[in-house]
Amino acid sequence: MRFQFECRPLADVSPWGRSQLTLHWFGLSEGWFWFDSEDREVLRYRDEAVRRWDLERPYPDYYIARMWEDLILLRWVLEEPVPDDLVPFVDGTFPSREIPDDDVYGDDVDVAFSVQSDFNVYLGYLAQSPTLKCWRHSVEGGDVVTLSQQLTTEEASTFDGPPRLEFSLPAAEFFAAVEDFDRRFITAMEERVVELERSGPPAGVALDLDDLRREHLQRSRWLEQRLSEPRKVDWAAVRNGVAEICSWPSAVEM
Repeated sequence: MRFQFECRPLADVSPWGRSQLTLHWFGLSEGWFWFDSEDREVLRYRDEAVRRWDLERPYPDYYIARMWEDLILLRWVLEEPVPDDLVPFVDGTFPSREIPDDDVYGDDVDVAFSVQSDFNVYLGYLAQSPTLKCWRHSVEGGDVVTLSQQLTTEEASTFDGPPRLEFSLPAAEFFAAVEDFDRRFITAMEERVVELERSGPPAGVALDLDDLRREHLQRSRWLEQRLSEPRKVDWAAVRNGVAEICSWPSAVEM
């Protein structure tokens, strides 16, 4: 597995703002990103979507830093495997439930829903985005990470793939892929920072080069810093919360 990206040429990056145009580290990461896994590309647009929106590439056109930030958080979340009995609660197969009308339920329910959301890769900034989930678990004694892309009927007209695309790989390989993406992306951003330090910001665009360099150095250590923080999930509380949620009536499909 490989997390792929392509930076938009620096001269084509769009400044932010109206009365005063500005550039910053996050905005300089404008480009395209997607995932490669064997013979399948995840987050690839269908040809009809490329034509519909006149896209330059068949991949999300956004700020690569957003996916990079989310993958760093996900890598930290995956420090602990999900217990076998709780995998159905996080993998997208858990049946929807009706929240009680009085919104009164135990604290463990909040814990369960919070942990469940940890395994979602947020894509709300994309139109008709798929549901992307990723979790670590044990398969026949092996330490595995599984990635799942789920498409509704509407999303299937935009993104390539079956309604549910799921593949697994050894956890060590997934972690190495995240680290590889982090290093390649930081290197690409280093090249942009150096180019701007040499040329200065575009005419009419505000950019503090000292702040840009300082932020780049800070962000270059984000993955290491995040993984240095301990992560401990109260799985007993999650189980209690899931048990309470299971007592609620099934949600009616619209």
